[in-house]
Amino acid sequence: MALIKSKDIPEDAVVLSEIEATTYIWDIVSNWNTFSDTWALRYSPAILGGINSICGLLINNHFRHKLKLGTYGYFASVIPVTVLPGILTALFHRHIVSTDMLLMKLDTCPICYEVRSGLVQVVLGTAYPLVLGPTCTLMLANRYGTYRVPDLREGPKTMFNFLRIKTRPFNPTLTYMVAIQMVASSILTYFEMKNTFTLKTKLMEIEKKVMEEKGMF
Repeated sequence: MALIKSKDIPEDAVVLSEIEATTYIWDIVSNWNTFSDTWALRYSPAILGGINSICGLLINNHFRHKLKLGTYGYFASVIPVTVLPGILTALFHRHIVSTDMLLMKLDTCPICYEVRSGLVQVVLGTAYPLVLGPTCTLMLANRYGTYRVPDLREGPKTMFNFLRIKTRPFNPTLTYMVAIQMVASSILTYFEMKNTFTLKTKLMEIEKKVMEEKGMF
């Protein structure tokens, strides 16, 4: 059965809720035999999540090195700054990009999906680690006494200038990271769109063939 979004519901149509439609279409993607037809839909969230985990790791390692943390509190910073961005990226991309694409929520606007994918990638892969990374490492440096960090009583301006100085050498790397995130998300989302069109075309062809065999056409 081809999944079609329509206001005019045929008499013999099976009406599905959004949750049922989501489960149905992902079951088709997961069980589809031709790998080339669905590879981007299957693996793009994981690939993009992996890219953001690597970016989070680089950001975390930079601030840990600057604050001379060594191995102190490593897992306390690596989990929220490295692991979580990867998991959240995969989940958000699958939910608000891949699933919406399969359900045709934004009709057929490739640019809309690419922009949405890029925002998810940059926010969770750069902005989120840049907020949480320094916060975690500052707390750990203060706790273990590995580096003299400004006291909160010195005011937000002092803290901001301290972090700006520590971040400045990393700015070129951040620029490359954002560029890689945008390019990767755009390319993979493009192939997801191609997979979606291919899948829907073949599903409609299969349904048409079945109906012809039953003499319904």
